[in-house]
Amino acid sequence: MSGCAAQYPPSTKSLLLAPLSVLSQQLEETSGLYCTDDGLFTINDSGNEATVFELDYGASVKQTHTLALQNLDWEAITGDDNFLYIADIGNNKGKRENLAIHKVNRRHYDEISSVSVQYQGNTPSDNFPYAHDFDAEAMVLAEGKLLIFSKSWRTGIANVYEVGSETLQILTPIAQIAGLPGVITGADFDEMRNLYVVVGYKSDPFGNFSTFLAQLDTSFTPIEVWPLDEYKQVEGICVDKQGDYWFSEEATDLRKASLTRATIK
Repeated sequence: MSGCAAQYPPSTKSLLLAPLSVLSQQLEETSGLYCTDDGLFTINDSGNEATVFELDYGASVKQTHTLALQNLDWEAITGDDNFLYIADIGNNKGKRENLAIHKVNRRHYDEISSVSVQYQGNTPSDNFPYAHDFDAEAMVLAEGKLLIFSKSWRTGIANVYEVGSETLQILTPIAQIAGLPGVITGADFDEMRNLYVVVGYKSDPFGNFSTFLAQLDTSFTPIEVWPLDEYKQVEGICVDKQGDYWFSEEATDLRKASLTRATIK
């Protein structure tokens, strides 16, 4: 596990957090967010049904869509006006070889196409749980490119992968992200400011979390990092049309699943 006591560089901007909204009990394992004009999409991770949830910005569930898929370990969701992209890429233990990205028609949820992805250089039998770099929980559709940010437990240096349209793909890094105080668990692209925004944390076996929100430039270099005090297992982030950031938190001991708006001042 990654140790706690993360170090944060001085920030030049203030991050104002609105009071959190508690999510429905059916979203205790929320993992991933995608913002639209009317609300948000979210999913649950492993062990849950293959269901997409539509929320309003008050955190209430407006609609659910159960898909003809299997949820092995859904970890991220992104999209555009026509499609949702769901990443079945969770791999904390390091034993998965084949991962999947599902493309879902937002007007006809039974129209789904999928691609299978693997990481170049990954040998699952050699991986130890929470001590390898072949895991990921963050995916973003940015400037026409579908990108995965790795959850690099071993090195702390995240790999950025671009997903194409081929049915079976071997992913190789197109960039790396160094200098963050923990692993990345969610990502989105801030079109207003022309940068990436990510959330993540350091954790230890005792349930302690040191959680952060960060901005990266288009070369994937961290430019701002804010600690998210009081939060624990933050899982997803997305940017609304006003340029505010919304992030979700999975339920943990003594904390319920939540949704929070963050505004940069």
